[in-house]
Amino acid sequence: MNNTPPDAILFDLDDTLIDWWGSIQTCLGTFAPTEITTALQNHCSTHLWHRNEQHGYVEQRDTWKLHEFRHEEWARALPDLHPDERKAHVATFSQRLSVDFFPDIVPTLNLLKQKHRIAVLSNNPHVERERNRLGLDEWFESCMSAAHTTPKPHPGAFLDACSHLGVEPEKTWYVGDSIRADARGALAAGLTPIWVDRWNDNWHNRPNVVVRVQTVSAIAELLA
Repeated sequence: MNNTPPDAILFDLDDTLIDWWGSIQTCLGTFAPTEITTALQNHCSTHLWHRNEQHGYVEQRDTWKLHEFRHEEWARALPDLHPDERKAHVATFSQRLSVDFFPDIVPTLNLLKQKHRIAVLSNNPHVERERNRLGLDEWFESCMSAAHTTPKPHPGAFLDACSHLGVEPEKTWYVGDSIRADARGALAAGLTPIWVDRWNDNWHNRPNVVVRVQTVSAIAELLA
């Protein structure tokens, strides 16, 4: 890895900065019976976590769909539950779910913003809503949603973000949890991928240029 500090650091949002899985588990623990929680967990692991066909490791986690498409996903996960009971559980889930940062995020961003340009690039179409909800302007100079015609991992998503910031791709880091959308996409666009591997995924033949960290806080150590 080049030891030259980057001109800018771009961050993914979902499952990199904010913890969908942990937040959903916490919410379900306040009201849902164990069998419902287990069924939803199994549904996520089987249908919303996308695995490499050849080697079986998880390339991308779309846990957020359990909320954004909750009516459809809960129906698939709980087909034997009476529709009225399922509707009541979904309503409670919608009211109580609060998706927050991973514990290491705020301290790390407080450090990074002092010396580095940092911004968000996400496929989430609700970035503006999340920017307001989470107060992202406190840390990030820009919060961008990839164009629907060129979502990550399309190189255009990353190149557009670099252009917006006025930085060169080869002098920019991209931090994300998804092998498919973040690491591979950033690499194809010429950025330095910082892969956040919280789950110890066994990425077969990971390119050496992809920097693996287990927490976002480790980025501060890379820059030290």
